[in-house]
Amino acid sequence: MSANAESVKEVSDFLSKIHLKFKSEETQDRILGYAETLQEMAEEVIRLRVLTTAIPAELGNVHDLPQDLLNELSIANADEIEDQIVTVINAYGGTANIDQILVGLYRKFKVLQKRRFLQNKLYRMSMVWSVPGKKGLYTTAELESESEESSSGPSGYSDNEHEEEIF
Repeated sequence: MSANAESVKEVSDFLSKIHLKFKSEETQDRILGYAETLQEMAEEVIRLRVLTTAIPAELGNVHDLPQDLLNELSIANADEIEDQIVTVINAYGGTANIDQILVGLYRKFKVLQKRRFLQNKLYRMSMVWSVPGKKGLYTTAELESESEESSSGPSGYSDNEHEEEIF
């Protein structure tokens, strides 16, 4: 969890605990309302971080993990452009083409990228997949056919079938 979200949650918890110490019921209600609003804000910050951070799908949401553990994970150091790419694709509803990503990177982050660099980056990213049958279209939602294709050899043969052809 980010230090900011953690701090906001701490203040929210503190306000929730002390609200009854005030004599006025109106003040108690106001303090409790502040606590609830802060709690909602912390949850929104976490939700937005999930959407804007490039994290491999197999790990799920890691924003609730303590910073010490995040520092130990190899994904904790994902480069900034990957985070930006994931943010842009998610802003387009989870699927975007290269032109949309290029424009989105500029509009959201004022980042100019070369088309070839972006294509290479997308190809290497483990949290973005090509949409089968759609050239230049990418998604942040892992496709089931991707995992099935990766377990079979070239042309859709399983490893055993492929070995028989060679020998």
